[in-house]
Amino acid sequence: MRSQLGRLFRWVKSLGMPVFRPKNQATVSLFLYGTLFVIGTVFFAVQFFTWVIPNWNFRRDFEQVLCTIVDAKVVELRKEDSVQFRPEIHIQYTFRETPYEIWTYEQATLSPTQPLGFDSDKKSVEDTVDSYRAGQYAWCWVKVNEPTYAILYRSSPVWGWFFLLMMLLISGAGFAGLWLTITQKRFSREHWVGKRSQGLPFFGAVQKRKPFPTIPDPASINDSPGTHLAYRLPISQISVIRVIGSILLCVFWNVIAWIVLFSVFLGNAENPSSLVSRIFAVLFFLLGLGVIVWVINLAMTVFGGGATLLELSDHPIIPGRSYRLYLMQLGKFRIQDFSVAIVCEEIARFRQGTDTITTRKEVFRKTLFQKTDFETQSDTPLVEEMRFMLPYGAMHSFFTEHNEIRWKISVQADIAQWPNLNRDCPIIVRPSPIVASPYPGEYDDDDLTPR
Repeated sequence: MRSQLGRLFRWVKSLGMPVFRPKNQATVSLFLYGTLFVIGTVFFAVQFFTWVIPNWNFRRDFEQVLCTIVDAKVVELRKEDSVQFRPEIHIQYTFRETPYEIWTYEQATLSPTQPLGFDSDKKSVEDTVDSYRAGQYAWCWVKVNEPTYAILYRSSPVWGWFFLLMMLLISGAGFAGLWLTITQKRFSREHWVGKRSQGLPFFGAVQKRKPFPTIPDPASINDSPGTHLAYRLPISQISVIRVIGSILLCVFWNVIAWIVLFSVFLGNAENPSSLVSRIFAVLFFLLGLGVIVWVINLAMTVFGGGATLLELSDHPIIPGRSYRLYLMQLGKFRIQDFSVAIVCEEIARFRQGTDTITTRKEVFRKTLFQKTDFETQSDTPLVEEMRFMLPYGAMHSFFTEHNEIRWKISVQADIAQWPNLNRDCPIIVRPSPIVASPYPGEYDDDDLTPR
C-alpha cells in the first residue's frame, strides 16, 4: 500500500502543483485536530439534546396503536410571495376503550402555536397524501397523557443515530489527534522508554537496581539488527495508521460538507435558506477543503518521501569513542539540500498555576553529512557511511518528570516541489568513564570528528 500511494503522490508531484509546507507541522495539527474536536463536540451535544432526549421521551410518552384512515388532503398555506403545502390525514383510533378521531400526520402538523410541517414541493406532498387510502389500516402513536394527540408518521431514526455516531467519531478523532500531537511534542521516545524501564511504582523496592536509573533503557532501540552495521535505528515519524485515519475522516467530512452545501443553496429555490445557514455551509465547506490540503500534505510526507535507513555500529553511545553511521535514503527525487546531524535538546517541564509548560532548547548540533543539488533514482539511492565521536564528558541522556536531555540523529531534506523531509532517530548516550580523557589532544570540544 505504501508503494502504491507513493506512486500516486509522485504523479501529483509531476503535475507541478504547489506544495503546502507548514513551518510548524505540530501547530497545524493542533489547529486542525482542535477544530475537529470542537465542531464534533458541539454538534454531538446539539444532536443529543435536540434529538436523542426528545426521542427517548417520545418512547416514554407515546404508545403505538392501530388506526383506520378516513380521508386525506393537501393543506395550503399562502404567503405574500409563495405557497406551501403539507399533508393532513383523517384517522380514527381507539385508545384504552375510548374512540378518537382527528386530522394529523406528524408532530409538526399538531403544533398549537404556529403552522409547521409545510413544504414548497407540492408533488411530494401529493404523493404522501395518495399513499393513504380510505379504509386502510395503519399504525399511529398516541400520547398517553393526552389521547386526543396522535401522529401517523415518524421519521426514521437511522439518520439521526448515524449523525450522532459520526459527530462522536469526529470528536473522538480530534481528541485523539490532540492527545497524540501534544504527547509527541512534549515527550520524546527516550521519555517513554524510561517510563517503561521504571516498571510498576508499587514494586520498585524489589526491582534490581540499575546502574543508570535516570537514563532510558536502550533495549527498545537495540531490538532491530542492521544489515550493514550492528543496529538499525528506529525512525520517529507520523504513523501510517494516523494517515489512513485522517484520510477516512477527510472523506467523511467532505461528503457531509457537499451534502450541506447543496441542500442549503440548491435544495429549495422557493424557500431559500437563511444567511446564517449559508455562511455556516460555506465555512463548513472551506474547512473541508483545508482538511483535504492538510491530509494530502501529510500523506505525501509519509508515503512519498521514501524510506530512510540509519544503522549504527554500536549502541548506546559513550562520549570519547568513535562510531560508524550508515545512511541509505530511498526514493526518486531532486533534492536541493540534504543533511544528517547529531543533535542534543534540553527539555524542561514545570507548572505555572494550573498549566503545565514545556520549554525546549537545542543546545548542540553537529552536521555529520551534507549534500546539495542532486537527484536520487529508484535503483540508485543515496548511500553514505560516516564516522563521528561525541566529545569526552558530553552530557548523557537523562530524563525525570520535569527535565530531559534528548539526543537524536536528525535527517533533513529540502526536496523540490515536495514537502520537506524531517526524520529523527533517537539515540541513548551514557556517561563518559570517570577517568582522564583517553584521547588527549585528538579532538576539540566543538568538533565531533577525530583529528
